Amino acid sequence: MEAAQKAKVKWAVEGDENFGFFHGIINKKRNIRSIRGVMVDDTWIDNPKNVKKEFLDHLVERFCKPGEPMATLQMEFPNQIQLDQRNELESDVSNDEIKKAVWECGTDKAPGPDGFTFGFFSHFWHLVEKEVQDDVRYFSYSNDLPNGCNSSFIALIPKIPDANLVKDFRPISLIGSIYKIIAKILTNRLVCVMGGIVNEVQSAFIEDRQILDGPFILNEMLSWCKKRKKQSLIFKVDFEKAYDSVRWDFLENVLRKFGFGDKWCKWIQCCLHSSRGSIIINGSPTDEFQFGKGLKQGDPLSPFLFILIMETLHLSFQRVVDAGMFHGLKLGGTLNLSHMFYADDAVFVGEWSENNIATLVHVLDCFHKVSGLKINMNKSKIMGTHVDHDKVSRAANKLGCLILKAPFLYLGSYVGGNMNRLKSWDDIINRVRRRLSNWKMKMLSIGGRLTLVKSVLGSMPIFHMSLFKVPSGILRTLESIRSQFFNGIDGSKNKVSWVQWSKVLAPKVNGGLGVSSLFALNRGLIFKWVWRFVSHDNSLWARVIKAVHGEDGNIGVNSKNGSNSAWLNIVREINVLSKKGINLMNHLRINLGNGELTSFWDNDWCEGGRLKDRFPRAYALDACKEITVGSKLVQPTITYSFRRPPRGGVKQMQTDELTTLMQKCFANPYAGPVDMDVERFR
Repeated sequence: MEAAQKAKVKWAVEGDENFGFFHGIINKKRNIRSIRGVMVDDTWIDNPKNVKKEFLDHLVERFCKPGEPMATLQMEFPNQIQLDQRNELESDVSNDEIKKAVWECGTDKAPGPDGFTFGFFSHFWHLVEKEVQDDVRYFSYSNDLPNGCNSSFIALIPKIPDANLVKDFRPISLIGSIYKIIAKILTNRLVCVMGGIVNEVQSAFIEDRQILDGPFILNEMLSWCKKRKKQSLIFKVDFEKAYDSVRWDFLENVLRKFGFGDKWCKWIQCCLHSSRGSIIINGSPTDEFQFGKGLKQGDPLSPFLFILIMETLHLSFQRVVDAGMFHGLKLGGTLNLSHMFYADDAVFVGEWSENNIATLVHVLDCFHKVSGLKINMNKSKIMGTHVDHDKVSRAANKLGCLILKAPFLYLGSYVGGNMNRLKSWDDIINRVRRRLSNWKMKMLSIGGRLTLVKSVLGSMPIFHMSLFKVPSGILRTLESIRSQFFNGIDGSKNKVSWVQWSKVLAPKVNGGLGVSSLFALNRGLIFKWVWRFVSHDNSLWARVIKAVHGEDGNIGVNSKNGSNSAWLNIVREINVLSKKGINLMNHLRINLGNGELTSFWDNDWCEGGRLKDRFPRAYALDACKEITVGSKLVQPTITYSFRRPPRGGVKQMQTDELTTLMQKCFANPYAGPVDMDVERFR
């Protein structure tokens, strides 16, 4: 798709026929991914048949059916799906659901053993529609898949450069089209209930949670610990072949604990037990083998089923924390933070003590016995803040793990470093430079260079730009690199730039080429955190900010420069805008909609601030302090949910003022349901 996109822009803009460059990229990737041999017991094997046999034996052993579990799950889950949700999950599959699943599967992705891409299905939908619908309904009624429907090719992706061991390759399943449609339908249904049963410490694949929440929280936590000289530990866990190790019997038990019905559990078990695979090695498949455990990487269902598995670890560990056997970090004295998960990326934080470390390892060992997920101590890392290096070394040697040093990468973002320093961005600048080379500059026309500047050079630093304010010197360096490459300028030679870079950055309607400004992009991305702080104020990361910096997050407060806090850097940029006459907070508005997602008292949804702050006496009388705007305004009177009517004085005065304010917001309050979808509020 990347090559097709580049070629399309190149031909459209320039009209030349530069095939060699794009074919060279494809051939280079194909050459890198080819497996010429493997190392087995210090012996290099390069015979194609023997290489295929080694991979087949290894994966058959990895995915074989496990023995009896060493432990069982013996606790109840506090969050379970409701009866109406269970009925919706197990309802009949509609034709619209099937079509939606087909159109969401992409078009040109690598096909499975049946050889069909979803571009074929969408193009010839009028011919194959009925047959696809019959196949899906056969599965839903019989809880069965015919032989071959759940067969997959397993592509081997190298984990490291110059991979030469069998374990250095990650197996990615290219599943068949019919099974993928079924899995996508089940996934679309499962997504709707995940938010209600998965705790906020998990930030993967859940609505309104982002991958950067974890790094943001860790950065603020480390900044808080350093400022208060708090002794703390961070234990970054690596699970050994996490997806491949999940026990199916444990997964079924977890689904039952969450309240999923018999029909849904049978569907999931059918998807698991019918799975077979053959390994693709240099374009040639091995013999097919049966899966006995694990979740296939490439299956749409796998990430969400794995999240449910990890929820059991959260519940187990939370019980240990509640019992006082593990002491987390009490940020600001109100929020107790002990662990965070993003799929199989688990981080545990707490006070530094030998008891904490021993308890943590014991819980993870119990989790391994019941689920099959084992810690890889050779890749797990421990870190101590304001702890003697000798203590950290002794703990690492005792556990057999590595020592984690700041700054470190977590979920692709830097944690624990001072990103205000220019040196902290050297790696990012070098990565951008490595992506460019003189031969690319010579072989690409100006249209090709424009495409590369837009799609690659602008997106490479975006992950870090979404979290940290980029120093102005780094922005100038990155813009200089992009400008020289676009204009075909070699750093060792002088060449005239015929067009100013500022004109290239201008929108197309203004005569520019629409290349995004890195300064504007960085400010827009970090200011999005302010919007999330206001609109999702009950999320975990927002409560961390409130615990560390106060309820208002220090917004509007002039803080001293030099702090490593990513949040305070964002607040300082808000103050910089204020000095230039732009008040960012005045541009934030709550889109009320039907009012069912907005708190009447707690959210700042009408002009003048939160109602509980403006009318504290009236707020004290309300028996339902968490009532939403939509629920409040369909009541007969504003005092309908009060514990008692106001009896004069300040309470009566505030109630009258609140009633008058509501009359200004709504044309006809308390005269029946209010259509707030067409209303616009501050």
